[in-house]
Amino acid sequence: MAISEALTRTLSAAGNTVAREAKDWLPVSAKGRWSARFKANESSSATSYSSSTSDQTSWSANSTTSLPRFNQPHTPPLYDKDYEPGSPSRSRPRSAYSRLHADIMMPKRNVTLTQKLAAALVGVWLVILFVIIFRGTAPQVDFDPLRNEIHNNNAIISPTNPNIKYVGRWSRNKAQGSATGQLVSTYFPGTYFDVRFTGTSLSIHLGNLDDPVTMTVRIDNSNTYEILPYGREVVSLVRGLPDGKHEARVMFSGARRTDIEALYVDKGRALLAWASKKPQIVEVFQDTYNSSHPDVLSWSYLLTNAFNVDRVLISGNDMCISNCPNGIRALDKFYFLGSLSAARGMPKYWYFEEYRPSLIILDLGVSTKRLIDKKVMYRLLLPQDASKVYSEAYMNFIRQIRRKVHKRVPIIVLRPFDGSLETESLQVVQALRQQGDKNVHWIDTTGWAANKLDGETTKQEKWASFLSLHVCPFLRPPDECQFLYPFEGKLEI
Repeated sequence: MAISEALTRTLSAAGNTVAREAKDWLPVSAKGRWSARFKANESSSATSYSSSTSDQTSWSANSTTSLPRFNQPHTPPLYDKDYEPGSPSRSRPRSAYSRLHADIMMPKRNVTLTQKLAAALVGVWLVILFVIIFRGTAPQVDFDPLRNEIHNNNAIISPTNPNIKYVGRWSRNKAQGSATGQLVSTYFPGTYFDVRFTGTSLSIHLGNLDDPVTMTVRIDNSNTYEILPYGREVVSLVRGLPDGKHEARVMFSGARRTDIEALYVDKGRALLAWASKKPQIVEVFQDTYNSSHPDVLSWSYLLTNAFNVDRVLISGNDMCISNCPNGIRALDKFYFLGSLSAARGMPKYWYFEEYRPSLIILDLGVSTKRLIDKKVMYRLLLPQDASKVYSEAYMNFIRQIRRKVHKRVPIIVLRPFDGSLETESLQVVQALRQQGDKNVHWIDTTGWAANKLDGETTKQEKWASFLSLHVCPFLRPPDECQFLYPFEGKLEI
């Protein structure tokens, strides 16, 4: 009986405590009614509790088990913060249940920055260890047996080998991850290199993966060229040659970046040095480029090949002479660039000491005339004013060449073959010669492409043949040019 009464009193006291805690949960309007009921209940509980104090004392002395008690906290009450701002229960004391469990919870541990960095470092090492272990066990798939055969069974040649004769604007730099740690790159179409080697085969390792290039290969100075489109990674240029000495010329087409990582020859073989002196160089600057026509059939290549000299082609596409609108590249700036990108060590400006041309041929005007017809350039100017602006820009461009790089190199200004801005080109040459530059010349190409039935290849051959009559005095002694038959073209010298 004593145990039952003690249990009843304890539960009643716990109920009053819970009711007191729940007081703040009620709305304000209900607090008055709840207060009267709570006081009545509390007074009755206190009376019954005081009347049985002696019984409880005797029971506690004879018992070894005590019931849990909810003691009042000695610290200021804690408040819950997981309620919306402005709620009536925003500042209510935390419940007895929350306080009980908060007392037995583990305290929050403060993690220092050093401990966080140490944990991150351990995680990184675990990831590296995982990659090392499982990468070695992954199956190796052979996607290109020919590439692996060339790479494993041939001698590798660095692209910076001095026996490789690069023609054009090439840049040399170091590159981690390439086949040899070196890289030779170009952004200009029509660039090529010549190489002499021994053995039966020659291959090339390109850095072009997403943007393949088209190569044209000539072996042993023959008139036969083999076009290899979509070149990427390791490409076999020629195989099955008779074992001996050979020469190869590899030309790259298309106005895109080309990266050479290595060359491959037969095992135990090497490249041969060039015994003869370097040939003369003719630099051709155009404002249009026909990517659909093989470059080895262009008039500039046919012309230089006839005189056995090297050709450096600097070709833009859809460019104006200067002060171009809407982000169009200016030709008077393009000529002095080493590349169109500074990525992976590509030079921004060209180092003109790399080669010294014997002759410069300017074939400009077609692209600018096209932009004028489209109302992209000079649309607010009268025709005579536009002609004057173009002539002054062309003249300033030649003056920049004289002032910055080539002071005494002969410059030939061509009348564009389609007649674009021909009057302005002639005016430029006449003005410069009157100012004292007698090494600037103008060639009239009127009638060179009169037959509209001729194909593109036939036109290019005619232009090369006609130009050879005028170019010969700049590349050969006068007595060697006497065999050329006279041509009725206008040449101002």
